[in-house]
Amino acid sequence: MKWSKRVILLTPSMSKGGAETQLLKLALFLKSEGDQVLIISLKPVDEFKEVLEKSGLEVLFLKSWPAHFISNLRSLYGHVKKFKPQVMIAFMFIAIIFARFLKMRLKFKLISSIRISVLPGKWRMPFKWSNGLDDAVVYNSVASRTNFERRNPGLKKGIVIHNGIRIPVMPSDIVKKNDVFKWICVGHFRWNKDYPTLFKAIALIRGRNFSVDILGELAGATWPYQMIEELNIQQKVNLIGFQPEAAAYLRRSDAFVLSSFSEGMPNAVLEAMAYALPVVVTDIDGNNEILTAVKCGFLFEKQNEYELADRLSKIMDTVLAEQKALGQAGREYIAQQFSETGVMRQWKGLIENVLLEKR
Repeated sequence: MKWSKRVILLTPSMSKGGAETQLLKLALFLKSEGDQVLIISLKPVDEFKEVLEKSGLEVLFLKSWPAHFISNLRSLYGHVKKFKPQVMIAFMFIAIIFARFLKMRLKFKLISSIRISVLPGKWRMPFKWSNGLDDAVVYNSVASRTNFERRNPGLKKGIVIHNGIRIPVMPSDIVKKNDVFKWICVGHFRWNKDYPTLFKAIALIRGRNFSVDILGELAGATWPYQMIEELNIQQKVNLIGFQPEAAAYLRRSDAFVLSSFSEGMPNAVLEAMAYALPVVVTDIDGNNEILTAVKCGFLFEKQNEYELADRLSKIMDTVLAEQKALGQAGREYIAQQFSETGVMRQWKGLIENVLLEKR
């Protein structure tokens, strides 16, 4: 028998990022299970507009905070009070802080989802002041949990629920996809993605026969075009911009690269692995955890373009059968550890267990 619950999912925004993508998947799953779901975005950022409109999910977007601080607080409190959630799931630090303070006045169970292992300085004091109000803490990687709890002793011990990834159907034959080796990188042009290191690495090996498709929102930035021209890599880099679906690009690519110096458990890497692509990624928490568990590509030191260039060359120098073996190993690992069905069941079980617990 299904147990209908009232659940609020609280997020800083509905940007097209890994955390927001997981939140939306969870919201859709809970709705399909018969739960009443409300998504609240603390900022008026909606990059899932079409999906949300088709989904029938109830969504509240608050306004810009500098101009609407008081009215936003009233709206947030009023909507939460009216909805009467049994559970609130807060994704990322600022949402967790808001959820904790709301819980002081409105009684509900709180599940806090921490996505990275570094607590930004601007949130450190309110996060620590409000410590102790979480009913459960969820991380999306073992590495993030280990490092965050080590850096922040005294916090409630958390559990790990991985990001849920849909496993696509893929051909089993080994064929060469492109005459020119095609890399793909998926990520918005934000500070932590460190595209300058990727561009410098590409310049170091620009004599080789390859290209890089980059899928991500530039948000009006012009420096990428300038840097590409300065490094004379215009024939190597294709800035495609934001794409709602990356599947077609992943299917026709030979390998995946990501140069971020700060990530939790990057969805883009997991999705590339699901498409059986070998990966070259920075040696940071989530990436290290994956490539330690399964040989599906190479790590490189963050902000080190020379090491990145070397790893790109290693993949391209690997014979086709070995490239496919790396990709297949990654795909099998994702199917075993990150399947969307299994992950959603874990979330459902956690919500029900939290509701059954007495404080």
